Amino acid sequence: MSNRTTPWAHWFDGRVSVHYLPGPCVEDCTRPGRADDAVEYWVKRLKFEAPPWLLRQYLKECGAYDSTELCDHQANLGRLLWLWANDCKEEGAPVCMYLGI
Repeated sequence: MSNRTTPWAHWFDGRVSVHYLPGPCVEDCTRPGRADDAVEYWVKRLKFEAPPWLLRQYLKECGAYDSTELCDHQANLGRLLWLWANDCKEEGAPVCMYLGI
């Protein structure tokens, strides 16, 4: 029997997040202006991961990314973290992420 887990098991159980984004991450990634550096930092710091096929599906439904852009998993992780952080900011509280359609 193998004890191996998926790389995203810390963050997602199937389509549902199992953790919230930390407050400092939400604040850094939702400041006015470009958030690219903050998002890149937090993806690395949190060892943020998500199931690649669900992530592509979710982002495709957003309608802002074409098929070529969605081939870059690292960029997709940044996009998801940024979207999630903005959801938290809008709600004024931590929210779960659901990679559903």
